[in-house]
Formats: sequence, structure tokens, C-alpha cells
Amino acid sequence: MTQEHRKENALAPTNEDTCGPYFPIYFGDESLEDLTRIHPGVIGGASGQRIILRGRVLDRHGDLANGVVMEFWQANAKGVYRTPRMAGHADIDPWFYGYGRLRSASGEYSFRTILPGAAEGRAPNITVTLFSDGISRIVTQVFFADQPGNDEDPLLSELDDADRSRLIARPDGRTVDGAEVYRLDIVMAGENETPFFDDFES
Repeated sequence: MTQEHRKENALAPTNEDTCGPYFPIYFGDESLEDLTRIHPGVIGGASGQRIILRGRVLDRHGDLANGVVMEFWQANAKGVYRTPRMAGHADIDPWFYGYGRLRSASGEYSFRTILPGAAEGRAPNITVTLFSDGISRIVTQVFFADQPGNDEDPLLSELDDADRSRLIARPDGRTVDGAEVYRLDIVMAGENETPFFDDFES
């Protein structure tokens, strides 16, 4: 085969795959950073108590992560997840999808959503998936201080006091545009590492 024929038959290189899960939505959609509304200009919004979850993602040295992608998955205010299995459920909130995503170059994050309700057998929580340099995928869950189901939650009950505290977001006393601010730092490795779990889907 001649060099000319090789060039004609060469296939264009494909793009590298991004880590799943794959959603039919634009990767950098800013509306995914605020789940209290559907889209700008749409009248209507999610039911429930507005909150802002803020914090830092830290590396093993305690420094801010050098770029991080965070995905959030949660139930609505009545504890119902928006999944195909729950299609048509009476408590599905038509204004709330439950999936959020943001990118942070600095390692600091701020995510606006509603306080999730308690799904069956669980305390209110948000599943958080992180992607960052040197880490393909790590998953944890964020709980909220003073929720009545925390003491009985099967995951929290398996942890000691130190690890349990690393998963609980606490109010910082501020309210921004009607949303109570909760704070939680996530430590990806090293001392004071946040508990991560292999069996959560995000």
C-alpha cells in the first residue's frame, strides 16, 4: 500500500471519553448548579426548603483541589427520586430533577438546591461524585445536621463519630436569598479523609 493510500484510508482520531454517567444535557449547563429552578425565564420552581451547600474540596495535603467536577444526586422534598421506576408517582415534583453538576477550578464549591426529604429507610442526603486530577471517580454522601433520621440511617450507623461528622453538613448561620447555607469540606485523601463508598450509583 502506498503512502498516499494510507492517508486516504486513515480514520480521524476519536475524542477521549468522559467519565459516565452520561446525561443528554450540555456538560457545562449553569442551570445544573441551581436545582431550585428549571431554566431562566421559566415560572415555577422546586418545592421544599431552599439551601446552599458550600465548602472546599481538599487534596491529601490540605490544599484546595486543582480543578474538580462534582455531580449531585438527591431525592425531592418528599424523599422521592426522579427515576424511570418512579414515573407517575404522586409525589414526583415536576419542577425538580434531582441531578446537578458543577465544575470548580479553585476547589471551592457552591451548590443551590432544596433540602432533600427522607427516602424510605434513609436520612435526608445527597450523593456526591467527584472527578479530579489523579482521581477517576470517588463517591460519598452528604447528610445534614439535626435531621431526625440521622441516628437511624444505616450508613451513618456503621461509622464512628469522627467519620460520621465528616459527612454532616452544618448550617453556618447565614441565609442568602431565602436559602439557608450549609457547609461541608470534602477531603479526597490523607488525614481527615472523607469516607467514600464503592457501592453508590451516581
